[in-house]
Amino acid sequence: MPSLTVNGIVTRYANYRDNDRILTLFTRERGLITVGARGCRRPKSPILPASELFVSGEFVLFYNRERYSLESAEVREPYYPLREDIAKFSAGAYMLSLINEGLAAEQPNEKLLSLLLYALTFTAYSDIDPVDTAVAFAVKCLDTLGYRPALVRCASCGFDLRAEKTLHFSASAGGALCTACSRGFRQDAAEMSALSLEALRRILLLAPNEIGKVRLPERVRTELKHAVNDYAEHVLERKFKAFSCL
Repeated sequence: MPSLTVNGIVTRYANYRDNDRILTLFTRERGLITVGARGCRRPKSPILPASELFVSGEFVLFYNRERYSLESAEVREPYYPLREDIAKFSAGAYMLSLINEGLAAEQPNEKLLSLLLYALTFTAYSDIDPVDTAVAFAVKCLDTLGYRPALVRCASCGFDLRAEKTLHFSASAGGALCTACSRGFRQDAAEMSALSLEALRRILLLAPNEIGKVRLPERVRTELKHAVNDYAEHVLERKFKAFSCL
């Protein structure tokens, strides 16, 4: 199989030598793959536009000795607005970080790819607060990867939380906690309003193309931003530098 065509998006790159890059592509056909882009940093290189962060399109790859190299590409969506606004860029970079750290290599996940493309589109081209989209993406991304937090019943004792007004959320416990159980997780249990917990439940019910409906009140945005990131860092065992810019 010397040559193949894949559809996907650039989620990471690293410069090496004078004119080359190593790209990480999240593709529909192969999942996350590492691709060499030789000579892409030359000013007149035909593959330079396709070797930038966030660029999605069709990539023609050469496969030899268990390595991929980029031969040509057709850019379909460059997501330019993400590069022109620091808040949008930070939200987009956070989403890519979750993909890069949460998804195993060469495991296709079309549902997650669709979610990512919708989330980046809403972030780039709408007036939604980028943090809202980043939070919604993170929750649904973790759910798709198999890390759904406990949101209806206490993660520790199983008590139904839907009628409770005083709630807590703990990454180490695996989700929401009743007041009594929160005392056993003092190291990371933080208060969470019933409104924030309900927002999380509703986000999980949205289809990928409905993620643009998420618009959070300021208090809910603040609570969920930290709670969701703490949970992501706990279950994925990674620190996300892009989060500090949100």
